Amino acid sequence: MPPKDTIGQIVDRLKPFVFMLMPFSDWSEFERVRDTVRESVDLPCYTADDIKASGYNICEKVYASIDRAVLVIADVTSSKPNVMHEVGYAIGKGKDPLLIVREGSDVSSNLDGLERITYGGRRETNEAFPRNLREHLKVRLSEVGLFKEMLESDAPHPAYIVAHPAHPGPKSKVLGQVWDFRTFGDNLGILGLISAFGLMWGEPRNVELISAKFHAPKLSKDDLNLYLIGSGKVNPIVPTMLEQLQKGREPKWELVDRVAVAAPEGDAYMRLYRTVDGKREELQGKLGRRGYWKQDLFIEDYGILVRGPHPRHPDRLVLVMAGPHSVGTGAACLAATRSLFIRQIKEMLPEGTLADKRRAFWVLVKGKLNRPNGMLDMDGVNIEEAGVYDI
Repeated sequence: MPPKDTIGQIVDRLKPFVFMLMPFSDWSEFERVRDTVRESVDLPCYTADDIKASGYNICEKVYASIDRAVLVIADVTSSKPNVMHEVGYAIGKGKDPLLIVREGSDVSSNLDGLERITYGGRRETNEAFPRNLREHLKVRLSEVGLFKEMLESDAPHPAYIVAHPAHPGPKSKVLGQVWDFRTFGDNLGILGLISAFGLMWGEPRNVELISAKFHAPKLSKDDLNLYLIGSGKVNPIVPTMLEQLQKGREPKWELVDRVAVAAPEGDAYMRLYRTVDGKREELQGKLGRRGYWKQDLFIEDYGILVRGPHPRHPDRLVLVMAGPHSVGTGAACLAATRSLFIRQIKEMLPEGTLADKRRAFWVLVKGKLNRPNGMLDMDGVNIEEAGVYDI
């Protein structure tokens, strides 16, 4: 007989959700909260009774649900001991709950400092409650919403990350790390995408990772969502897909193999070109010395993001994150998978563009190695420009 799933495994199978703590006998406001959550942030809202796990007591279900919820809402109107205990557990887990309370009710001073929304009572208070809840939800869960706008297509499954980090050598070693110097751009993208999709979908439905060098020949033509990392030097699908996404429109972005020039050891030496009004220009990076061996490498460089509907399957997405070198690719990957940068991109594009999966857009980023070990973090990334391709 197979081993029984733990309560954590059962809850992990659920789509990301909001969890509500409330007295066992008080259901008067729950349906209104559930509807508002669904309409505002497109997430389900559960109570412990919604978690179908026979053989587990209510406390086990509550603890597992609080641990995994993207937000906890607690009705503290009656200050029932079970609710107060669960609120304390949530706070202890770093999940400060959003409190709701009926107008005129006394709330324990121990909960001072937590965000609070009032419902019921006067007519204006009751009518304002859904609006106030929506505003709090959008602030609290804006990260999930941004990831959905940037990364999720109208037909989100299946989805594949396609990447092929270069194999590093001993002279690529970073002090204090295993051989991972030249691969960091790809790794930033892989980790960022897996984290973002995990937050949106939960553990069971995450994005999959496949090799850009060893995959089915028809991969780029199949009915799939594709998240492509790296230039054509390491990801052969990228040049053709980049051309198909742009459809001859400007600015035209090209990543071209600079084979005539000797490359620094282990670094794919590429060029990034932009063509506007028929004029082609190279966006040049900057060489310097970094890392344990102080070898020459690009310490500043540009990268590009191009997202649009799949050329053959319009309800699927293709997202290209690439640069001539690791720092440019890493910057593009961070821009696509960090809510801070996604918010900036959204503000730079025409209103509604990010959420419109039928429109193609581009983003130019710049990365600068800003850590002593020659790596890149968010402080080294800048969003330079962004624009939309005309339909």
